[in-house]
Amino acid sequence: MDISSNEDNLDIILEKPAVPRPVVLVIIDAWGIAPKYSGNVFADLKLKTFTSLVKNYPLALLDGDGASTKERYQKLGAAGHLTKAISDAGLSQLNLTESEKLLSSWYHFNGERNSVIQKEELRVVSSKTGNREEDIKQSLPEIVKIALLDIKKGLHDFIVVSLSNLDLISATGNLELSKEAAKLLDKNLGRLADAVLKQHGVMIVTAAYGHAEAMINMSTELPQSGITTNPVPFIIVSREYQGRTIGLPDTLDDDLSLVESVGTLENVTPTILKILNIPPQEGNMAESLV
Repeated sequence: MDISSNEDNLDIILEKPAVPRPVVLVIIDAWGIAPKYSGNVFADLKLKTFTSLVKNYPLALLDGDGASTKERYQKLGAAGHLTKAISDAGLSQLNLTESEKLLSSWYHFNGERNSVIQKEELRVVSSKTGNREEDIKQSLPEIVKIALLDIKKGLHDFIVVSLSNLDLISATGNLELSKEAAKLLDKNLGRLADAVLKQHGVMIVTAAYGHAEAMINMSTELPQSGITTNPVPFIIVSREYQGRTIGLPDTLDDDLSLVESVGTLENVTPTILKILNIPPQEGNMAESLV
């Protein structure tokens, strides 16, 4: 299926629901945005899905504020308000992750809540053991399989999917393997996008932090570890938003590093709540990007 074309998708449900179902938040940690150079995994890769999403759907760059992984995930889930507001609205939700990412994508994302709430499900796929460099897939196939089935059957209104193979492989410092991991991740993003669009849902793609875009220190030319302070992408994939922007001009020569950030990770929660037509919490919540 061509995610850039409406005409090819003849099996799309014709009547669009008042509120899209499902809304799927796909977290692709380690995917940051930076100028092209030899240490940037994405510099010379042909990433069909990501390129198509950027071309056809609203894109914004979000700052991580230089915070720790814990703080970034708390901002991403607005300290647990996102999932609580969804539960309070009577909607069902699924958090799908692997065991090595459980602390971040579940505990910190939910404001350090350690138990499920009403109409919420947590599914944890065991992370692969042994030498990571021997398997660029990690737990990606299992997680994507579960997500695709859930989307197809319409089991949940909101789904958080943590795709971690690039994050785990880039942490090894192996640049070439990280490129292969990025290509595999890109391919599976396409599969998820196709599935969500068939259901007239919304897929939001973002990351809590970058790393793969800066694996080599430009000054020392030595391997660079740890999360970066570079901005991360934020893309809204849906038929309703196709061709629209989030107040951004066209990128110069398709170089996203030339685009200015328009918000932070704290803007993600109010944006998702607005898409779900759920009133935001009164108080000091950030603005929606749509």
